[in-house]
Amino acid sequence: MGNMSPQKLVLLILKYLDTERLIKENPSVTREMIDALLQEILETKRGKGTVDTCLPRSDIPHRGQKGFRKLIIHTDGASRGNPGKAGIGVAIFNEDYQLVEDECRFIGETTNNVAEYQAMILAAQKAVVCNAKEVIFRTDSELLVRQLNGVYRVKSSNILPLYNELMKLLDMIPAWEIQHVRREENVIADALANRGIDSSM
Repeated sequence: MGNMSPQKLVLLILKYLDTERLIKENPSVTREMIDALLQEILETKRGKGTVDTCLPRSDIPHRGQKGFRKLIIHTDGASRGNPGKAGIGVAIFNEDYQLVEDECRFIGETTNNVAEYQAMILAAQKAVVCNAKEVIFRTDSELLVRQLNGVYRVKSSNILPLYNELMKLLDMIPAWEIQHVRREENVIADALANRGIDSSM
């Protein structure tokens, strides 16, 4: 990773959580360094093997197989320009907080809020496929959390169809809750969402 220690790079990522800005303002940081660090983080969380952060994993149960009793799923959506090129990221952990699956996708040009909902839809789909009995979703989008918890009404015509689709999926999960976390607690999903955008280039 060049002359910069992994610890210092982690601090920079936690400060910015914006790949483009981080690279622009820190000439010693390259995209390869960020990718290498993300790989280290994911491998540490997973505890084994190499993680391909843009492909769905095959080692997670499918519908009809024995699923997980409990999952913790971090989600994030990112848009450069708002609206602009957007990506989503989902990091799935078991109840021991071991990373069992991660995925990122490029979803075209849209807003941050749409991207956040698309990420949650993907997360809910994954939970349903896993036959999870209990799911805790974690996101840094306060709007998403408050709308799903019924604090805010969904008024946007762009968001309402996504909200309805998401609620149908959530109804298929026996027990679920959604929690708001700070961005620095959502760093893997954030990095995956940005990787999703980068995959379009």
